[in-house]
Amino acid sequence: MGKVGKVSKGATIAGIRLAAAAVIVAALCAQAWADLTYGTFTWAQLPVYFTPLAAIAAIAALVSAACAGPAEPRWVALLRVNAATYAVITGVVYWALLAQYGHPKFPWANAIIHGGTGLILVLDWVIVGERRRLPWHTMWTVLGVPAVWLGYLIAYEKIDGWVPYPFLDPARGVGPIAGTVSLMVAAGLIVVTALRLSTGLRIAERESAA
Repeated sequence: MGKVGKVSKGATIAGIRLAAAAVIVAALCAQAWADLTYGTFTWAQLPVYFTPLAAIAAIAALVSAACAGPAEPRWVALLRVNAATYAVITGVVYWALLAQYGHPKFPWANAIIHGGTGLILVLDWVIVGERRRLPWHTMWTVLGVPAVWLGYLIAYEKIDGWVPYPFLDPARGVGPIAGTVSLMVAAGLIVVTALRLSTGLRIAERESAA
């Protein structure tokens, strides 16, 4: 009976994760379609925005975790915690700095991408599953996707002369841009550290109770 209960619980969690991933996919597709249809965006410009990358990372994390089950490999755990960090930072930056400039065609999709995704991933990380404590030296993997994105953004700006975010406008100068990027990196490291500590506390509680 206990084994059946564990299987049923695992299947339920996997189903919820896949449903959440489907919701994010729907929101991302709706947002992209609106931007390409009603805006002046091109397919080449979409990767210059960090939000689609964060959403794709979230989808990959949820699907991978659903397929892996309770005994998830380290790369899945890293993907989960890093994707949660990207989603949280995306939401904070959007609502603090960019919401005033946006006029989303689909408010529900905008709310999911710039808020709901972060909430889903953080709750999933904090609540669900037996997780091993990740080594602290792997924390720096969280900077991988932002580094690639920033490289693409710089290259695209050199070719097209356009950047998606006013706080990264070259007209501001190297110093202010470097300061902004440094603050965002610091915020990301704080978020990923907090998430990793939440895992450590859960493990410590289990070990002390055993």
